[in-house]
Amino acid sequence: MNAEVTVGGAGAVILVVAAAVVLLRLRRTRLTRGSGTLREPVTRLTRVPREPLSAVFRGGLRARIEETFASGRFCVLLGGPGTGKTHLAAAYARDCRAPVVWVTADPARAFAELAEAGADAGLAWVDSLDDALVVFDDATDPDALTRWLPARARVLVTTTVPDFEILGGTVPVGGFTEPEAVGFLCARSGHDADEAALDVVRELGCLPLALAQAGGVLRQQGLSFASYLDRVPHTPPLEREPGEAHPACVEDTTLAALATAAAQDSRAQGVAEVLALLAAGGVRRELAHRIGPDPVAVDAALHGLAEASLAEFDVPGELVSTHRLTRRAILGRLHGEERLAPALDRAFDVLEGPTADLADHTAALWRHFRALPSAELGPRLGRMLRLRRRSVDELVASGAAAQARALGREVLADHEAYLPPDHEDTTLAAESLRRAGAQRVEPVPSRHGRRARR
Repeated sequence: MNAEVTVGGAGAVILVVAAAVVLLRLRRTRLTRGSGTLREPVTRLTRVPREPLSAVFRGGLRARIEETFASGRFCVLLGGPGTGKTHLAAAYARDCRAPVVWVTADPARAFAELAEAGADAGLAWVDSLDDALVVFDDATDPDALTRWLPARARVLVTTTVPDFEILGGTVPVGGFTEPEAVGFLCARSGHDADEAALDVVRELGCLPLALAQAGGVLRQQGLSFASYLDRVPHTPPLEREPGEAHPACVEDTTLAALATAAAQDSRAQGVAEVLALLAAGGVRRELAHRIGPDPVAVDAALHGLAEASLAEFDVPGELVSTHRLTRRAILGRLHGEERLAPALDRAFDVLEGPTADLADHTAALWRHFRALPSAELGPRLGRMLRLRRRSVDELVASGAAAQARALGREVLADHEAYLPPDHEDTTLAAESLRRAGAQRVEPVPSRHGRRARR
């Protein structure tokens, strides 16, 4: 890592982890209470989003977080997608004068990166810190998260799932107020406020994400507020998931922003599509360069997407991620235009060679792969299963034995479900599982109801 950042004063310690991210590998065996390393840490904000352009402070919500922690250890930022929960939590973390652990993926694998002895030891180390804060960003399963709640540290959760209210200390997060939304849209677009600006913010539900994307389109195309809504494509609304009550035109706003970015840089659309297919936790910049062939050109496309609020970098600029709503709009178009298969081929190419976070990216591709029709699934099955086996082997190599065994059993079962009996690839999957320290499981009946021809 090239960037070292001091946050919140000399006493601040920001330790940010995510599944399969080795932040402290070189010194995690020395991170004990009272050690010199802990007293004078290297502070890095990996995976914490940068402050967005024209950021709105949202002082009332920040005060609510402070009040909630004043009365307990748990604070849940609950709201629909695109309301700014992650950026609110990130702003709080960046200003926090205490150790912070930021978890954006599987908590077990995240905490495992903090201690050689595994996830439980990592969680115990976090609890040994004074006044630590653990942020679980975009949490979806309260039962799964309960297993990894620290005993002493404060916990900040961002989620769209109301069931997290059982933790207590819930702070509802909606869109901007109308005055905030108009001010933000004007700042992003470079336009002065008028009556039509209020129409735009109401149409977009005052959602920060949609307003940021709309502002970029307005600025780049020189549109007036009055003409903007007429120019946005009106695609059929995507199926909503629980907790998603945003206006249907939010997807249209994303597609309009992507079209504008692609008009400025022809590589932007292809780069955005690969980012949408890979792990939701983000893509390391050096991995994104493989979308290529020219890393400099890819970097330019990434910066264009970030300026359009279609992607965002973490503070050191080492990780690029896309919002859930942005991914859904892009994936929805790939499905609608029947372009998912070639987009997956490009993503497969990116993962050739040594790849950090391979298990996360492969798991994401596996979900998309299974949505392919059989005619397109079959020719890609061998490549997909090979990535799955590599994921197990790389988890073993990284020392994540428990995670490797769990994934290895799943991967072997999928080989047995998709491939003919005694296929050589199934033997390879069994060998990967044995390397993870587990015995070969018995063949299981197909869970997929089909076999794909190779």
